[in-house]
Amino acid sequence: MNFQIETLRGLACLLLVVYHVVGADASLGLQVTEGPVRLLNDGLAYLRMPLFTFLSGLVYGLRPFAGSSKHFLSGKMRRLLVPMLVVGTLFAVLQALTPGTNASAGPWYLWHVQPVAHFWFVESLFWVFLLTWALERRLWLQTVKSFSVIFALTCGVYLSVRGWHWFGIEGAIYLMPYFLGGVAAIRFSLHVPLAKSWVKALLLVCAVASVVWMGEPVSNPDRRTVWVLLSGLSLCFLCLSFGWTNRHLAGIGRHSYAIYLFHVFFTAAARIALDRLQVDAMLIHLVIGVVLGLAGPMVVEQLASGFKWTGVLLLGKAPRHWKGIGAKSLRLAPVNRICG
Repeated sequence: MNFQIETLRGLACLLLVVYHVVGADASLGLQVTEGPVRLLNDGLAYLRMPLFTFLSGLVYGLRPFAGSSKHFLSGKMRRLLVPMLVVGTLFAVLQALTPGTNASAGPWYLWHVQPVAHFWFVESLFWVFLLTWALERRLWLQTVKSFSVIFALTCGVYLSVRGWHWFGIEGAIYLMPYFLGGVAAIRFSLHVPLAKSWVKALLLVCAVASVVWMGEPVSNPDRRTVWVLLSGLSLCFLCLSFGWTNRHLAGIGRHSYAIYLFHVFFTAAARIALDRLQVDAMLIHLVIGVVLGLAGPMVVEQLASGFKWTGVLLLGKAPRHWKGIGAKSLRLAPVNRICG
């Protein structure tokens, strides 16, 4: 299961990096206005963030809340909010100061009050974990019956409650059904029925019917509709049902958090550099942007993980495995030994 999850994480990372290389709409990234690349990038919105969130639910399902609220909540704050504040603020500053960027993070005094760029996901995911913790304490996610009620309620809120963009709360409403879908897949062993051919066929029909009903993909569609929810959940469960593994994607997936946090620094740098070199070929932009967007964060993760506070501030890593290591040995020890 872990290898399969890492493979799907790698796929999600690849889709995300391509998305930001091409651009969320015609005003961002490569500013592609039409054609197959634009249609494909827009159409993958039905899978991209739902899959990231679904996989977060799967991983949580494997290591759920175990009774220590202090440990659980402090861990999520460190892992999610610290990199959001540090890396997200660094991104906003660079975006404001660097010529050639296609967007603005808005007024500095609203950074993270209004989510900054793609860091909205990290901020919103914290609220998802906070709500999950509250539900777990009341044992409302333990049985199929109670879980189904909570899942139905979150879907209802997903479809009906708008606004609350500040602090990523609106994003949390959007993510919650997909997260619970991942939790359910582990908690209730849904991989058993998912392996059946008729279940896969049903999921495929639901996904295709939903996408066809919505028509031609558009940039930044309204994601809070029944059809988007149905297509996203169907596609996520369909991906899981195949049991697909790939060592190359799994290798990418093992660095998924670093890639999510840092890929935009490298994709934007690649685009700006190629523009200044007057390189217009879309294929070159795509290849170089995707390669740097994947490889650059891996290098950052390797370097940051070698030192206590960079690991904590940039990646949200726990500092406990540095206890007892003297400053001298920290400076001299190889990076892989420190990480191990």
